[in-house]
Amino acid sequence: MRILSITLAATLVIAATVLGQEIKIGFVQVEALMENFPEHEDATKTYEKELGNWQKQIDQYQADLAGMEEEYQQRAMLYSPEKKKEKQEEILTKRQEAVKFYQDIFGPQGKAEQRKMELLSPIYDKVTRAIEILGERDEYTMILNAQGLLYAKEELDLTEEVLKILKAGVDMSPAGGTRRNQRR
Repeated sequence: MRILSITLAATLVIAATVLGQEIKIGFVQVEALMENFPEHEDATKTYEKELGNWQKQIDQYQADLAGMEEEYQQRAMLYSPEKKKEKQEEILTKRQEAVKFYQDIFGPQGKAEQRKMELLSPIYDKVTRAIEILGERDEYTMILNAQGLLYAKEELDLTEEVLKILKAGVDMSPAGGTRRNQRR
């Protein structure tokens, strides 16, 4: 991705130089932008709270399993062969439930990943739209993500400008501008 950004920037600079067009380039520090955007902070807090709840459920599974295994170890000598088999199956079933729960939540495409995307996608859409608004309004040729840059002058950093647009409220329609004092 970084090489693609650098290659694209170099190609545009060369093309614009050949065609005699003015080039206006800026960059945005997306991570810094997110840290200063209240909606991102709210989404992160919501996500962390939900992660905490899922972790409590996993901890409960582990405690239940530990209790079942301890009880089995203490009473195994007293159990009939049938009762031993029944208790072992109960422990195995509980362990399988715990593994399934963990995979459903934290596995690939799990609930945790889906929830994170559900919470953050609208925010990334707003950030993208705010960058587009700034680019169109101030006639930038290109606005890059700072992560793909090896060097850039500080005056090319548009992070604060994008943050101002976000805090003013972003109209998500492609032709839209900004809306004042509206929070989503």
